[in-house]
Amino acid sequence: MGILLPCATLSIPTPVPVGTFRSECHERHFWLFVKSGFLGPMIRFDVQDHQGVHFLSGQKATECGYTVLFNHHGDLVFRASFLACHVNNQWDSEFRLKVWLVNRQVNGRDLGYPFLLHCAPQWPWGIRELVCEESYMEVSIKGPAALDSGQKKEEVGKRGMMFHRPGHTQGEVRPRTMAEASALGYYLSESGSRIILRCPYSSPLSYTIKEKGVELEVVNATILYPHQGKVLAIDATVACSMNEATVDGAHLLWPVPHVLSPLVHGRFRDRGMRIGVETLALSESVIKERGYEISLTDGVVEVSVPFGAEGTHVKSGVLEGQYSQSVSVDLFYLHQWEDDRWHLTQHRSFRFLKTSYVPWTPTLTDHTISSQKVFSVSLGVFPPDVSLHNVTGGSEGDTLSWVQVPYPNGSHSYQLRAPFSHPSVLQKYIDGGYRRYTLPLTFSLTISPHGEVFYHNATIVSDVQEQTAPEPLMLEGKCTERGLLVLLHYGAQERSWELFLGARRLDWELVEMGGFTVETEEDYFSVEIPLYSPGMAYEELSLQGIVGRLEVSVVDTDTLEVEDSLIQRCSFPVRELLVCLPEGRMVIVTDMSGTIPPTQPKRTTLLDPNCVPQETDSVRALFNFSLDSCGTIVTVEGNFLVYENQVLYPQELLPTDDPLIHRDSPYRLTVQCRYPAIDTGIVSIEHPVNPTFALSPLLPVKRTRREAPHRGQGSGQYVAVVSVAIVVMGALIAATVKMLC
Repeated sequence: MGILLPCATLSIPTPVPVGTFRSECHERHFWLFVKSGFLGPMIRFDVQDHQGVHFLSGQKATECGYTVLFNHHGDLVFRASFLACHVNNQWDSEFRLKVWLVNRQVNGRDLGYPFLLHCAPQWPWGIRELVCEESYMEVSIKGPAALDSGQKKEEVGKRGMMFHRPGHTQGEVRPRTMAEASALGYYLSESGSRIILRCPYSSPLSYTIKEKGVELEVVNATILYPHQGKVLAIDATVACSMNEATVDGAHLLWPVPHVLSPLVHGRFRDRGMRIGVETLALSESVIKERGYEISLTDGVVEVSVPFGAEGTHVKSGVLEGQYSQSVSVDLFYLHQWEDDRWHLTQHRSFRFLKTSYVPWTPTLTDHTISSQKVFSVSLGVFPPDVSLHNVTGGSEGDTLSWVQVPYPNGSHSYQLRAPFSHPSVLQKYIDGGYRRYTLPLTFSLTISPHGEVFYHNATIVSDVQEQTAPEPLMLEGKCTERGLLVLLHYGAQERSWELFLGARRLDWELVEMGGFTVETEEDYFSVEIPLYSPGMAYEELSLQGIVGRLEVSVVDTDTLEVEDSLIQRCSFPVRELLVCLPEGRMVIVTDMSGTIPPTQPKRTTLLDPNCVPQETDSVRALFNFSLDSCGTIVTVEGNFLVYENQVLYPQELLPTDDPLIHRDSPYRLTVQCRYPAIDTGIVSIEHPVNPTFALSPLLPVKRTRREAPHRGQGSGQYVAVVSVAIVVMGALIAATVKMLC
């Protein structure tokens, strides 16, 4: 039983909060815990016996069987062997230790807190007991007789030790005096009926071996013990496993050889093993409840501890941008056996095991019940050093509310709820009459005390059956004075769709470039496409007008299916027209009604007089010809090929006796088409589009008649110049019209 009592003759300077100190008895050790919040900038421990107070330096602690360390909670742990120096041993059945905690305050003042620790063994002593502590190895052996009855001083002075190492010759294995052994770090003492040998790790005469792949540190020692006129040779060999913990998935693993061959003589008979965490010995039911496992495979005992299990401590970190965890456990391991030399050996190990950082994906649990139309999710569990900064959802990064859910072991998780109607929730209709609700989440978390930041992204999806199927998307086309009007009827329900004009998706770039008019109403969407805009195709070109054709389709972006499509045709009258086709043809409709006196369209030609109008009426003529015919002239201007021709009206001469007098005023219309010289199939100009071809009307030109000049003067003429930019599929055409009347 552990007792924590201030010494009656000493007073504590200031009141100490309840729970600051805790003492316990476990195995063969006193334990004293001191809360981290009570500790000053410097602390030390002193021990007191009938000879006075003794300061425990680091070396003194190792020699005498004391361990001082901080556990994973940051609390100070003082651990002392029952067989340590200055312990009052009452017949190997009761042990008392007076210890002082000296705590330096922030003002530099030292305050001492005395304690009386009192323990009794929980189990009978074995003939041989070995301890592998954090900083030392210890072996204690029951002596040949009642050691406390006293021995002659000359017998005590003759005590010595011998050490054996692999490869040593007989001459090298020589007896050493106690002073020589002590100088090398080997400390021999007696307590009650037991002889104790204690030494630090990596002592000069130790050596290492591999046992089942596990490294052991061994000190093979023999104590030369004078007794009743004889010198007894007592085997004091000690061996400790030196391996650290490893990681296997989400488990900490610690292997140890089942048989420590340097300590076994003859036939090995296992007497069981036991594990504990700090001062708590774990029963089989507790081991199973916590998820711990002890297995024996190929001569190796393996202790497996799950990350985050009770009794472990998880520390967080960020490894290459990813959240990671390191787990530690203060493990106690006891193994008992018999062999031909030792009736019972007890081997104890106290190991503070810690893994390296391992990438760890936080667990996201979806608790959503679709019928309630509320997302409910939790993230975690996290250790205490992780805190959630914020949670954002959707593409706009809207902040969502959350709550922290604590657990008894100090860990916690985070829970958030968001209705399906939240702005961050995305919706779309899927097959089978279901609507899918999607919530993209980004968790921003920090790790104390250094403020490292990491993020966890997740997407939650829930499908809800709609009571009624959504109305189908439906297209409707109409003709207007400007062009074609397309209406998309989508009903009152929200739908995700995209509209295509031919093969091109309708977006704001196309809307602005083509001068479209767009309107959105509660249950429909409309777009008006002007006649001379991208996306328009033309089926007829005649003096009667133009037939424009528009192919439209609507695609459901959730299912990628074409919901509806239409082809809308509209006729438009045209007075004048210039068309530069990508296949290398030019179409001209020219209006001559403004000339004075009137020009007869039937008599007009191109530069080649054989190229006459394809169609005429009383005031207009239509020419349709290949650019490599009808006298067309081609020139190069920079990176463009310029094709030029003229619409001519031949003059009818008056009687030959006066050849300079003309009956008709001259008429000449110069037209040009410009194509890229490199590739006539690639175009980009002011109005990039994808119709079969596009058209542009000739700008109206006012024609007037000038008085015929007197004889001897040049012919009178009026010149008008019109420049028109034309875009067609696969060709960039700049059409220039020059009118000479």
